[in-house]
Parts: sequence; structure tokens; C-alpha cells
Amino acid sequence: MNKVLKILALLGLLVLLFSGCQNSENELKNRLIVQAIGIDAQKDGTVLVTLQTLNTEMAGNPNSGASLGDVVTSFQVTGKTVADAISNAATMIGKKPLLSQNRLVVFGRDTAEQGILEHLDFFVRDTENRTTVLLAVSDTTAYDVVSAKMGENVLTADSIEAILHAQQFSTDVVGQALYSVINKMESDTADAYLPVLKASEEKEDESKVELCSVAVFQKDKLQYELNEEGITALQLLTNEVEIGYFSVENPEYDSTTVLKIRKSRVKIQPAVKNGNIHFDIQLQMTVDIAENQTENPFGVSKEFIQSTTKCAKEYITNLLDESLKQSFVVNQADPYRFGTRFLKAYTSYYKENIEDWKAVLPSVEYNIDTQIEVKYVGNGAENI
Repeated sequence: MNKVLKILALLGLLVLLFSGCQNSENELKNRLIVQAIGIDAQKDGTVLVTLQTLNTEMAGNPNSGASLGDVVTSFQVTGKTVADAISNAATMIGKKPLLSQNRLVVFGRDTAEQGILEHLDFFVRDTENRTTVLLAVSDTTAYDVVSAKMGENVLTADSIEAILHAQQFSTDVVGQALYSVINKMESDTADAYLPVLKASEEKEDESKVELCSVAVFQKDKLQYELNEEGITALQLLTNEVEIGYFSVENPEYDSTTVLKIRKSRVKIQPAVKNGNIHFDIQLQMTVDIAENQTENPFGVSKEFIQSTTKCAKEYITNLLDESLKQSFVVNQADPYRFGTRFLKAYTSYYKENIEDWKAVLPSVEYNIDTQIEVKYVGNGAENI
């Protein structure tokens, strides 16, 4: 009996050893660990894919002395589709790509103008891809962003990702995940938008990547772009502002005052008034006067605060009004998801009276009520 048990144990050990050999291709050192993917559609119908990947030999060796830029590299590969190109990359490099660590997908401008949904299909269907991966558009080609150089090294995907994650600290930064973009592109009542990144050369062989605008899409095609003030309005109307700064001109005191947003919340209430679609927009904002205009850091008068509050209210109200006109009337676009709110609140009315939400946007009415309270002066040092 003991002899039989020993034989079975030996067979089990052999099975484990052989299975380990068969799965050796799945070990991290034998995988192509993808950090960023750039997609540029070509005129001949093929797709040029730029892959930024980890150099596993350097990244896995603590004694290599490599800097962060040394552990990534980039290369290009073509294919009939994104999936085909990545499959060709595996053949070319001799390693199976690992996509679960991918941080960023960038589309070239021309590709974004032609339509990106067919390219996104791969990221939705391949189970190894994360639905939270960030998407962006390049001001030029995707290659320029994904392969941007810092000296002799490639600018890492995590440093670009950090730019987009700065959304929580700034009113003019937008980050968009794959699942959010797909949901909006498949919606009849909302338009998707993506940050536009620009890679510019500061010195020879040294580039920087920065956010230059936000692209609004009509279905899956780039339609128009938002400037800095348009991005701020977008962030305010979608309740994405956690913290940020803006400045207002105060003619009465001949001064410019910087205000730090401490809290911002918007409530958008849809309605049907006299047969017209209407939205009541209530924005409540608490701000600090980050720096004041006097030698004494706490010498700001009540009159100055009241005057500045009035100017700030007018500035934000006009900012929202101009942005809504630009989107609704000029571009017939709804990146703010007003249509989604209306459909949810007035489902029967929508189904009976509206065939195309975008077509009714120019006639949509709205009222903006902005309430701003100055809470502190001097970065919160004194409660006024």
C-alpha cells in the first residue's frame, strides 16, 4: 500500500513540474507588460499601434541602477485591427502581451476625427483589458505622446496618467475611463469627451506632455474642442470639481482676485414649461480668497469681499451660460448629460415628443442661479 502511495505522489509531482514548464510563458519575465497603447489609423486601412512596455530585465533587477525612464521602451507595429497589431507584436518580440497593467490608450487626432468606436471594440471584448483604463486624444499622432522622450528615455505612462488624475485638484483637467466613454458613445442623450494631450519638444531630445483642450465627440467622431474656460464649465456642470482656482476682475477696486474653490455642488432640475424643455441650474460654491490685495494679510474689508463675491457670481454665471450656448446652439452637443436627466425625469414625454435629442438642443431653455460664499481669507487662516 505504501509503495502505491509513493508512486502516486511521484506522479503528482511530475504533473506539477510539467505544468510549471507549460505555463512558463505566463511568468512576468516572459511577458510583454504593456503600459500605454497609441492608435493611429493609416490611409491604407491598417492600424499603426505604438506600445509602451516595461523593460522587465531592468525593472526586475533592484541592482540595475536604472531610473524610472530606463525601465520602459516603445515600439510600433501594424495590423488590420488593433487586436491584429498586438498579435503581431507578440510574434515580433516573442513574448505574449500582458494588457491588464495598461494605464493609457491614446488616439491620434486624425483617428479621432474618423471615429474610434471600432478601435475600442478590442478593449471591450478582450477580458484582460481594464474598463478603468484612461483614454485620451493626441493633438498630433498617438505615437508622439506614447513615445515622447525625456532625454534618452521614454516619458513613462504613469507620469502621463498622473496628469489626467490631477482632475481632483484642478478645474481645467479631465480624465475619462473606458467604461464612461463607451456608455456616452452608445447613448442617445449624451456626448463623450476626451482630454487632448500635446507632446512638445522643450529641448533637443526632451519633450513634455500636457493637456491642451478637451475634445467633444458626436457619437464616436471628434466634433469640436473646449478651451480652458469651457473645461471649467464642463467640470462644474458635471459635479466633478473637488478643488481648483479661478480669478475675477474687480473694476470697483481695480484688482484681480484669486479664489480657491473649497466646495462646489450643482443641482440641475429638468422641467417642461409652456411646452418647452427647461432646466433650472443651481450652483452653490464656497471659496477662499487665496491671496488678498493689501499689505496686511487679514485687512480685507467686508465691502471688498461683497464686491468680489458679486464679481465672482457674474463670472461663473456667464461662464456657464456661454458654454451651454456653445454646446447646445452652435454644436448641438450635450457633454453635460442634460438629456439623460430629462429622459429619466420625463420618460413618457421624451418618448412621445422627442425623436432626436440633439435636434432640440438649440431650443432648450435654462435658468442659472449661482450662489457663492467667501468663507476664508488667507488660505483658510481666518474665518470671516
